[in-house]
Amino acid sequence: MNSNATIHVNSELGTLKRLLVHSPDGGIGKVVPGKFKEWLYDDTVHISQMRREYNEYVKLLLYFLDPEKIPYITEFEKKQAHKKQPDCYKPHHPDYFNSDKVIDTQYLLAQVLKNETIKQRIVSAVCAWEGCSFATERMLDAIQDPYELAKVLISGVLHIADNNANDFVFAPLPNFIFTRDISIVINDHILLSNAATPARERESMLMKYITYYHLYKNNPEKVIEISESSDFFLLEQSEQQVFKTSVEGGDVMMIAPNHLLIGCSERTTPSAVDEIIHKIFANNQTGIEKISVVKIPKQRAMMHIDTVFTQVRKNTWVLFGRFSEKVMQQKNATQYAYYLHLMEKEDMPDLENIEVLRFYKPLQQAYHPGTNYQLDIRDKIQGLESLLHNISIEDYGVAPEDVTIIYSGNNVFPYDEREQWTDSCNLLALKEGVVVGYDRNDETMKAFQAAGFNVIKVTDLLQKFQNKELTPAQVQNTLIVLPSAELSRARGGAHCMSMPLLRENI
Repeated sequence: MNSNATIHVNSELGTLKRLLVHSPDGGIGKVVPGKFKEWLYDDTVHISQMRREYNEYVKLLLYFLDPEKIPYITEFEKKQAHKKQPDCYKPHHPDYFNSDKVIDTQYLLAQVLKNETIKQRIVSAVCAWEGCSFATERMLDAIQDPYELAKVLISGVLHIADNNANDFVFAPLPNFIFTRDISIVINDHILLSNAATPARERESMLMKYITYYHLYKNNPEKVIEISESSDFFLLEQSEQQVFKTSVEGGDVMMIAPNHLLIGCSERTTPSAVDEIIHKIFANNQTGIEKISVVKIPKQRAMMHIDTVFTQVRKNTWVLFGRFSEKVMQQKNATQYAYYLHLMEKEDMPDLENIEVLRFYKPLQQAYHPGTNYQLDIRDKIQGLESLLHNISIEDYGVAPEDVTIIYSGNNVFPYDEREQWTDSCNLLALKEGVVVGYDRNDETMKAFQAAGFNVIKVTDLLQKFQNKELTPAQVQNTLIVLPSAELSRARGGAHCMSMPLLRENI
């Protein structure tokens, strides 16, 4: 990695230096029960409390990535204690903390909108997609403040000065808080998402403009896009459902410098996985030689692979036990499941249907689209847990006996399922061994403690930083837990709420 690089990620564990986030915007506070299914929410949230919880997350990130900003936001919090949301946390406000390490997508979009030509292009694209009237398009185009326009394009809410009211011009993007899903950095390249549902397609559109006109404006050749084939429209509707191409970043992990992990899930389709494999292997500049694919059940509770496992250290993972072949074998040893031999494969319980595939092409080897690069891995990888063991051993040189799996809810029913639902497996590594999760997953926290980790509430840790009792560099082998009464209702954890742009090599 170039020492001057601003975008480069080659692991899930390297010390985090730069990332994209998005603070909860006004659109989230306008989600109504009648739109839960369409907008991918399971509950309404108390937006003020959600923002307070998220602010703790932002402060934690700033302490680790950009500590020079801490005095500024601390002073603002004191000065504006009466406000529900201090101005320093608002990406559209002149007093926004504006870090170049902890970067809000809304702020980046505003930078892109400063170019009048690109602004008109984005407004036209959004209005065409949303089916807006020409009058609405002209009204948006007339907004001169790029920060205000970025806010409207994301929240869907426009302030009407004539009657001092806020009106919807189109649907909000309540899932934009989960920046992990909008793209993924692969070494120094970036793979753009192609959202699975209409509720998130505007996110993919906005991220495309942010990428091409800001993040990668000087090297667009490093941007990887996937889409349906040009004749996709000729397929019958039933066939289109089969061959739909969608990928979301929660299903893609840069797991080691030459190894990409892809989930085939509710949100990432087989057609997308197929195209990613071909595009990655066709471009040896990505540095990827090995691609592992994990096929998981198409269920809301586990919409991406990062909802069922994430990496904590080179030798340590957190995993939903129901997806572990080792756990299921132990369960069968108690009472053997003969039904597995008797049922048709398509009738098998979803949780039994985990499949791992691996593909390999050396960088120096010429790519041929007709070549099958799949490896036979049956002798060493039988399921998800053995895949995680294999990554630790092969990619990171860990001794087999030193690999540790921490299970959601300590693998005890019903806590395993309850806590997986509230993102016990969806952890963000600030550096190797220091991860961020939610404070409501009590049994998972106990499992971390049993594995030798410290567990600390973010408020307590921030107080220690403020009192000079501890520095971020001194924090080791620790699970930091965020307040999560409202954040967890949105169905994503710290891993979902982060899109790393730069990590140190590991």
